[in-house]
Amino acid sequence: MEDFQQATGFEVTHLEHTWAGLRTFANDGNPVIGFDPRARGFFWLAAQGGYGIETSPAISRIASTFITHQTMPTDIKTFGIEPASLLPDRLIS
Repeated sequence: MEDFQQATGFEVTHLEHTWAGLRTFANDGNPVIGFDPRARGFFWLAAQGGYGIETSPAISRIASTFITHQTMPTDIKTFGIEPASLLPDRLIS
């Protein structure tokens, strides 16, 4: 709140509502990133509960490579992340 006040010059006297956002999770705990094989053109970028801000740059880069049909960036692969562990296909039974 203090950062907002300094940046805008607006004084905040009280908060009416606070909301941290909806946190979603997949059963295996991994984010869901990729095209849905059952819905042509639908791209999933979900189940990021517990990952959030810390991983958003890497998740964005992964999503970008999936959308453009590129290979996952080498610096991200070095962490042992396999594309198949993120694709929505893994959740379809």
